[in-house]
Amino acid sequence: MKDVPRNMRLTGMFLFRSALIEASRGEIPMCVVHTAHAAEILLKARIAQEHPLLIFSKLPKSDSSKDPLTLMNLLESGRTLTYEELPDQLWATTGIKIERLNQYREFGRLRNQIIHLSMTNTKELDLITIRYSFELLDPLLESFWGRSVIDFIRNDPRPDYSDSYSLGLFAGSINEVYPIDERLRSLLGEDAINSWEELQYKEKEWEEEEKRWESLTNEEKQEYYNEHCVDAPISSETEEILDADANWKNFLESF
Repeated sequence: MKDVPRNMRLTGMFLFRSALIEASRGEIPMCVVHTAHAAEILLKARIAQEHPLLIFSKLPKSDSSKDPLTLMNLLESGRTLTYEELPDQLWATTGIKIERLNQYREFGRLRNQIIHLSMTNTKELDLITIRYSFELLDPLLESFWGRSVIDFIRNDPRPDYSDSYSLGLFAGSINEVYPIDERLRSLLGEDAINSWEELQYKEKEWEEEEKRWESLTNEEKQEYYNEHCVDAPISSETEEILDADANWKNFLESF
């Protein structure tokens, strides 16, 4: 039972991270569903820090044997609070208020439309998700635990996350739909911002190179290929990968 809050924190952060990447890549409408689901888990995690039973709206009934309540009982017969009920419970148990309550509720309505009807009358769901993430959910989580969802992107050594961060792809995709304010700049770091700016410059170079390539004849293309496209030796990066994995493990253990 004592592990419930931490397990929920990690699960919620992993889901939030994936949902934010989905939104940054324009993968809709599931980015709304996954972000709202992550918010539900993470708010419950903060409430469960006070006591795990506080996240339940219905508890198992005691039986004639009068055995102690177990986690298995809760998994099988308990019912947790809904997304809509969580702000009041968060305030009652921790004193923390969700300042952008209308935004929170509207995002929940969008999630429900998608889940129950597989459609919504709202456009730009990726933009709405990113705004919800950085205006409401992520600052709230940082106030809970001192960590941002960006920390879970930056510290993960797997290419889907580390490359997206280090190459500036994540910063660039976010900046397209949401201004990188002082808080985000601090979280992303100057290296990621600089990488994004360098990437923009390189993209212009690539466009020019592509135009030049298309202007070549087939014979010129074959000649270029024969001259430049040779097999290169593969360098070993095992030690760096092991170090990155160890750092990621330490990061998770500290949360």
